[in-house]
Amino acid sequence: MTIYEIVKPDVERAREARHRRLVVLVGTDDRRLAECAAEALRAYEAAGGGARGLYMFQPEYADANKRMNYLRDLLEGSSLETEFRPYKDTQRVLGTTYDFAVLDLINDLKPNDVGRLGGVVRGGGVYILLVPPLHVWKSYLTKFQTALLVPQFTPSDVRHRLKERFWRSLYEHEGVAVFDADRGELLKPPGAVEIKRYEPKRPEIPEKAVISPRIYRMAATQDQVEVLKLFELLYQRPKRKIALVVIADRGRGKSAALGLGLAGIGHRLRKAKARVQAVVSAMEYANLETLLEFAIRGLRALGYKPGVEKEGGEVRSVRAKGIFIDVVTPYMLLKRESADIVAIDEAASVPLPALYAVHKKFDRLVFATTIHGYEGAGRGFSIRFLKYLRESGDTEVHVYEMREPIRYGPDDPVERWLFNAFLLNAEPARVEESDVECVKRQEVVYLKEGDIIGDEERLRQFFGIYVQAHYRNEPDDLGMLLDAPHHTARALALPSGKIVVSVELAYEGGLDDVSIDQALRGLKLPGNIIPDRFLKYWRVPEFARLRGWRIVRIATHPELQGMGLGTLMLRKIEEEARELGMDWIGVGFGVYDRLLRFWIRNGFVPIHLSPERNPSSGEYSVLLVKPLSERAREFVRYANIEFRRRLVHSLMGPYSDLLPSEVQYLLSDWGWDVDGPPLLSRNQLERLVAYAFGPMTYENVMDAMYMLTARYFYNSRDRRPGLPDAAERILLSKVLQARPWREAADAAGVKRGDLMLILREIAKVLLYYYHGGSFEVPLFVVGTVRGSGK
Repeated sequence: MTIYEIVKPDVERAREARHRRLVVLVGTDDRRLAECAAEALRAYEAAGGGARGLYMFQPEYADANKRMNYLRDLLEGSSLETEFRPYKDTQRVLGTTYDFAVLDLINDLKPNDVGRLGGVVRGGGVYILLVPPLHVWKSYLTKFQTALLVPQFTPSDVRHRLKERFWRSLYEHEGVAVFDADRGELLKPPGAVEIKRYEPKRPEIPEKAVISPRIYRMAATQDQVEVLKLFELLYQRPKRKIALVVIADRGRGKSAALGLGLAGIGHRLRKAKARVQAVVSAMEYANLETLLEFAIRGLRALGYKPGVEKEGGEVRSVRAKGIFIDVVTPYMLLKRESADIVAIDEAASVPLPALYAVHKKFDRLVFATTIHGYEGAGRGFSIRFLKYLRESGDTEVHVYEMREPIRYGPDDPVERWLFNAFLLNAEPARVEESDVECVKRQEVVYLKEGDIIGDEERLRQFFGIYVQAHYRNEPDDLGMLLDAPHHTARALALPSGKIVVSVELAYEGGLDDVSIDQALRGLKLPGNIIPDRFLKYWRVPEFARLRGWRIVRIATHPELQGMGLGTLMLRKIEEEARELGMDWIGVGFGVYDRLLRFWIRNGFVPIHLSPERNPSSGEYSVLLVKPLSERAREFVRYANIEFRRRLVHSLMGPYSDLLPSEVQYLLSDWGWDVDGPPLLSRNQLERLVAYAFGPMTYENVMDAMYMLTARYFYNSRDRRPGLPDAAERILLSKVLQARPWREAADAAGVKRGDLMLILREIAKVLLYYYHGGSFEVPLFVVGTVRGSGK
């Protein structure tokens, strides 16, 4: 059979169900691949397919340009209108719908690109993939694989498991035809996909609605209509908070519905008040493009002429007459004083503390997230977050799950293949009561990489835990784990085989002199985050020669958290690391006091804090290391001492907005002292006594109080007075961070008046401890104190 004879009848059948088809052309002859692609497209055109298409390739490869030019010449004169674009434009085409797409994967199989592009073709369309034979593909590195190389490894160390998985998935799914372009042979037929004729249903618009019918008429599905109905609940100012939670698989029109809803309810509220302020937020500005596009469309449909402000090509605000939609990151959102409506898209990727803070601060809230797909977060997020919202006691919660695809029909075989190939629909194992009992008895098995990667069900459970544990997952993460030579997997499993803890490790260190010298001169040291910081910040080249594991990701099954499994897993990893002669184990994450407490209690020592917050997450990144060898212990001791010194003197500057509770953990005592500042001068001492015991104000002794406070946090606990946590938080927020009185009180968790009184008492304690025999309370101070009746 020719490729024409395969594609035409298959597309005709698929169009009845509004399904898409996947045609894989295998070969090494660039001209034959282009000819087969052109023939497949002619068959698609003859089957009644549309004319608008997309061709994606890597232009830096000569052979990729050759194939692209061959196909362009072959299509010249046809009715097909094809955009030829490099893969770097993938993000830009996400909001565009095409009739067909040709993806040249010969030079680059990048999971993120395939995952994103897997949703751009409409129902009845076709994907054509260009790939070499598997044995040829495995003989060289793709662009994605080349980016996985780190100094300790060579190209021969890079694995090809992603290609093997990809190839295997093509043969395991219906709706996928595989054709040998070099020999003109069918390797795999598309299979008998069940066809259910697609009957389009016109969305039912409510007769009486708060939102304008002009907005409802823009809805493409009944699901979008139902989401718009939810937005109507935001019209009346609630007696309690109102939270709308919208969940959907990728491609269901969730973001578009949010944009239309904001335009519609903004217009309705505008009739009741002079100004309507909405704020939309997401971890990445790119995640808001579709929402904003449809908000603008909706406003135009309502007769507005919205203006758009951009920064770096991305929308930062939309302005219409009396309606304002601002675009901010979650961290920036928390600094807003007020907003009529707050909408967070892809909410599952936002750190939970930030979501809780947003819920606490605002009254009209919309949270939306993708369950399965490129940004999928699984159902765990909605389950856990809904539990929090409902247990808050002050929130009216409304939930809706969108199911109907926008661009293609239900049960689309290409979507099914995409989800399975890249684990976009991975879920953790279902937990039974017997499983809980096993965990209580710590009856678990430590699994190494071969036990996980080689078993499809275990691998799905392994990634399913990450998805539901609030990690920002991407298809590239799967590719990294499968192919990167320095990454490996570990897990804890129940006797039944169910995965309950997932861990990804990265080998770091063991570097040669050339790599170390390059890093010391400021060059990037890929794949070696912790050695890189020891070199660039603490100038310790010897540490980079030591070997360690950085814990890239660790997550416990969401239904089994708080039962000691995380600590048990760390113990197992440490045991294996010691057996392998490793010198250290490290970890990095966004600063959050509960996470810091977990890692510090397990012996991990802070050695670095990013000088600024991540612009997307709004978090500072911290690195911690647990030394396993004596040499590593000395280097970690040195790094922590210097880290504490730097942190203490940076709290008034770059770290002035860290929570005092976070700083307390970062300054945890490890039994070693930092060389402290000198004792106070005579004048400083006298002024501080006058403040502690008499009428002098704090503002007149800030220098002396700062020096004593710094000395306190420099010292180990056996060489400083015992202060309660609240007193330490006061010293951090008021003295070291120099916050205004009210802000310092809020940060420390005390009342403003109490803070002022407590700070004087703390000053007395520090004076007696550090200067006990070197000062007297002056008579004028004693007289003043007695005269005041205190």
